[in-house]
Amino acid sequence: MAQPFPLQSLLDHARHRMDAGERLLRILKRRVEAAQQRLQELREYKLDYQQRLTGGGARGMDIHLLRDFHVFLGKLDTAIAHQAGEVDKAEGNWRTALDNWLALRRKVKAYETLATRHQHRENARQEKREQRLTDETALRRHLHRDGGSMI
Repeated sequence: MAQPFPLQSLLDHARHRMDAGERLLRILKRRVEAAQQRLQELREYKLDYQQRLTGGGARGMDIHLLRDFHVFLGKLDTAIAHQAGEVDKAEGNWRTALDNWLALRRKVKAYETLATRHQHRENARQEKREQRLTDETALRRHLHRDGGSMI
């Protein structure tokens, strides 16, 4: 009878952790994409606001309104800088999770290699047992047919 792989529980645990790491990677990737989308929206909003300022400035604009435009553009710049930091942070979290997942994947691959080797050894043992039984059965038949004489 074939012996079970002695490290099977470790392999199962490593696979479970790798699957959890993969789920985390997908979540973090969505966060990166959402942060990038918000950053792009802020940049587009700033560009639109700048175009309105340029269009309004050509027709003449009240000084208070012009000052409000510039104050708001400054706030948009601050929001864009903050959001760019959020994108960097999200990308850093994703890269860290990716590195962790790659390490887990290497561990799983190592356990799988050991499991494969174990299975090959067990298959070879089983084949030897079967061959020995076949040989013994053939020898018994031969001896029985010859009347039990070994000469």
